[in-house]
Amino acid sequence: MTRPRTLLLAATLLSLAACNDAAPATADAGSLAATPTDAAAATDVAIAADASLAPEDVPAPERFSYVPMGCTHRVRAPLGSTNNSRDDRTTFGAAPDPRDVHVNWPADPSSTIAFLWRTDPGTRATVVQYGLSPTALDQTAVGSVGTAGLTGNQVTAHEVHVCGLRPDTTYHYRVGGEGHWSAVQRFKTGPAPGRTDYDVRFVVAGDSRDDVSRWRQLQERAMGGMNPPDFEVFTGDAVLVGFLQGQWQSWFEGARSAMSTVPFVMVHGNHEGLSVNYLMQVAQPQSGVSSQDELYFSLDYGPVHLVVLNDTPLRSDYEGDVLGTQLAWLRADLARAAGNRARVPFIIATHHKPAFASSSHSDEIDTQAVRRGWAPVYDEFGVDLVLNGHEHDFELSKEIDGQGREVSGRRGTRYVVTGGAGASLTTLGGALQPWGAHFESAHHIVEVHATMTRLELTPRRIDGTVIEAGRVSLTPRTP
Repeated sequence: MTRPRTLLLAATLLSLAACNDAAPATADAGSLAATPTDAAAATDVAIAADASLAPEDVPAPERFSYVPMGCTHRVRAPLGSTNNSRDDRTTFGAAPDPRDVHVNWPADPSSTIAFLWRTDPGTRATVVQYGLSPTALDQTAVGSVGTAGLTGNQVTAHEVHVCGLRPDTTYHYRVGGEGHWSAVQRFKTGPAPGRTDYDVRFVVAGDSRDDVSRWRQLQERAMGGMNPPDFEVFTGDAVLVGFLQGQWQSWFEGARSAMSTVPFVMVHGNHEGLSVNYLMQVAQPQSGVSSQDELYFSLDYGPVHLVVLNDTPLRSDYEGDVLGTQLAWLRADLARAAGNRARVPFIIATHHKPAFASSSHSDEIDTQAVRRGWAPVYDEFGVDLVLNGHEHDFELSKEIDGQGREVSGRRGTRYVVTGGAGASLTTLGGALQPWGAHFESAHHIVEVHATMTRLELTPRRIDGTVIEAGRVSLTPRTP
């Protein structure tokens, strides 16, 4: 990103301070607006740790960037990455075999894909071979590599973008370079825009944090059914401390059954803390605002318009980052989506912090900012579902308006908290808020099935049983 590493580290230090779930709610790293003194102190610590880091008002250096062959979007290395290079096919270091191989969407899911993996810093070769058969990988693409992170927590990440793929097509691939290839894996592109006969199945999970065992079990559950998902939405807080690379390695290991095959759509959570380790290991659409690249964007996939937002800005700038730039973008995006319901009938938004939930974070300043700024816009443009994490539980709202009031005589929005992917569970500690329909303290995933005529949501506990009271079935709104 374009902001200095000083503040990236400061944000993550705030996340460290919030790791104890027994602490008062106002101490959570997500509540940056409520703790300006702590934010300043954390920044001072970061500056003391590296006096060479630039202050906020110094222009950021130009980032390494390029447009991949055949693509129209630009790849930009995160600020803080070094030793960036591209188009190497033959340079190998001490540990060149690819690790943590996974795929993301950097642009239109029907025609693009990004391959990512990590190696030792000396390995520069960044090659993908792909094709329509696992025994005929007859196309080749090359990409870029860079290294970033604090001393002892650095990651060397490789990234290759491919565009012009066929819609609704299974491709097979391997990554690395000659003599050091990964296993052959596969992925499937999304349906062609405008197609109306497509069944979409995807999984939603969030808040795995430091319990890799449960995270692995839930991912195996997600991939083990008769109908594997087309993709997965992760609602934030993958790890406990965003700049500790060992935690990311454990997280990727836990997701191995899914990540090399299923594209993940990643939501930035407060425990990611805008760490460069997070930014190096995801490839998502550019927002058009350099300080928010890959942090908010939207995608169409069959009958679903998916809006991804970032409710954890680097500083306590909710008026600028959450209620300013993003809010203007959100209104314009939802206006377009609402006008396209005949082709893409369902609108789903996702971000980390829930505007409407019943447990510990409900009354914090940052949550209130999201409730005040974004919820009325969801109501105005008829967003069908809002998917969040942050609370370590499952919660389903009633159909409510932008003020959290149950509606009658018209369609409201359903809010779903799905933060049960491994973190220590949150208990209710009292009655549901008036907007609440069902709460359960359970490790779980959520399965979503969408066609042109119905959107169905099924929450499933870690043992495979269904949370029946949390099921949702929606029909399209009138365009």
